[in-house]
Amino acid sequence: MTKLESVEPPKLATWLLEWFSPENGPLAGDLTEAYRSGRSATWYWRQVFAAILIALPQLVWRHLALFAYTVACSAVISITWFFVFPNAAHSSAFPKVFALYTKGYAIDWPWSFVYQIAFLTAFQAALVAVALIAHLTFSRQLRRRSFFEAWLIVVVVLAISNVALPLVSGVLSRVEWFGWVLVSAPAAIALILGNWRATRSRDSVIRVKSV
Repeated sequence: MTKLESVEPPKLATWLLEWFSPENGPLAGDLTEAYRSGRSATWYWRQVFAAILIALPQLVWRHLALFAYTVACSAVISITWFFVFPNAAHSSAFPKVFALYTKGYAIDWPWSFVYQIAFLTAFQAALVAVALIAHLTFSRQLRRRSFFEAWLIVVVVLAISNVALPLVSGVLSRVEWFGWVLVSAPAAIALILGNWRATRSRDSVIRVKSV
């Protein structure tokens, strides 16, 4: 292997190209060769973004059912959230569940913060897991190992969003609809990434067996 052959293009750009434009395998190879021949990282990123923009409409159309399902599940999760966690307008419809959450107030900081973040993450992850299992079962792609790999991604995404939640909620608290976004967007992203991981793991297994 020569020195130029050992030079790899930006990994994030390559990952984005593989995820958003999976049909462009030959293009990915050509871009890698051009990068190794002396093209800059900026040039590589431009080519990747151009390929993604071209492939994005087809990707959305191909997975339109999944996106619609994700939106519906995110709406259900948001509604469930506001039924469980009360505000000035209503009380909790599930007081026992909410009582478990409020136990965190009796714990010294920072463990109270850790407890409540863990509780919120577990609550959302359980709902997303149900939606993920339902989708994988319906599409006949449910496998135990791939599901657990996907669920780990779901937990990580939701945990990060819940940690970041206090940092952005105060800034945008005046926006009436922002509460729905705070709950819906992380769940939707987690569901999409979880489904992607589950199907990618299954495809990898199939490729290995075929070899």
